[in-house]
Amino acid sequence: MVRDKTAWFSVLIAVLILSLVSCAELGPLEEPAAPEASPQIVEARDAALTYVREHFEDAPAESLPWVEKRLTPEGVPGGATWGYTAEGWMVTVSYAVLPPEWTVYRVAVSKEATGFQWEGRVDASGRVPEGPEHMLVARDAALGFVTEQYAQRGLGSGLAWQEERLASKGIVGVESYQYTAGGWMVTVSYPVLALEQTVYEVSVVNQSAGFHWEGEVDAQGTVVQLGGDAPEVFLDKVAARDAAMNYIYLHYHYPPIDVKAVEWEEEDITPEGLVGSATFRYTVQSWVAEVSYPIVAPEATIYEVKVMNENLGFEWQGTVDAEGVVTEE
Repeated sequence: MVRDKTAWFSVLIAVLILSLVSCAELGPLEEPAAPEASPQIVEARDAALTYVREHFEDAPAESLPWVEKRLTPEGVPGGATWGYTAEGWMVTVSYAVLPPEWTVYRVAVSKEATGFQWEGRVDASGRVPEGPEHMLVARDAALGFVTEQYAQRGLGSGLAWQEERLASKGIVGVESYQYTAGGWMVTVSYPVLALEQTVYEVSVVNQSAGFHWEGEVDAQGTVVQLGGDAPEVFLDKVAARDAAMNYIYLHYHYPPIDVKAVEWEEEDITPEGLVGSATFRYTVQSWVAEVSYPIVAPEATIYEVKVMNENLGFEWQGTVDAEGVVTEE
């Protein structure tokens, strides 16, 4: 019996030694790699830092060794925030989860030791608007109203707006900014008052589409249309195409086109000899849109639109009337 116990004890010792040797050979378990921010986030950070260096003496140096950290907890949907620290500076980049070409980054740069603070936004093309954030929020509220009410071409924040600060023309205490992109021109004017008292006057114009809208946006983001009646706008085939694409973006969350490649290729595919109606095909990147319509008075025209994207396996069909109302079939 003693021999049996001794034998079993020897076996257990041998197994324990082999286990220790195996663990030593495997080495320590590797921790999963920390997530890294996408190149677009780093580019937005650098664009904001370049703007700060160009406009302020107290600014981060170009060669700082930034330490990156994801500030948004894992699994939180809808948005993300990344933080960067170096030599007392703190930079945060926040954004909603959208297609890259429609993403707007909110960037904050601060240094506690000097009390420096700057906040701004960087659009998808890397531009940093000079207009104050509260004015840009009012502008976007007006554009959202126009998009929703008149089914106009996607006027989302993803458009690469060209910004110009307008001269006050002798009016003291009033600021005005003008934004242009893809045939659209947006002008925002407001008095320099406490933010909670500010009302922004906004005009949205597209001469090629014959569209002109004016309204006001208060400090809470409420939009009021000026002038009473809605502008009388009758869509042409191109505007009908864009109304359908905007509908698709809003309801299916597919960006209709890359804002850096806004030129559609147009082809007349009306069958030869056919009179009384016409069909045009438009292509850009992997999107194809076909617009058919009868040759009638503009106010009576109803456009039939088909939209396809073979890469996405997407097909859509609907109608757009002369006032821009989209009906999915």
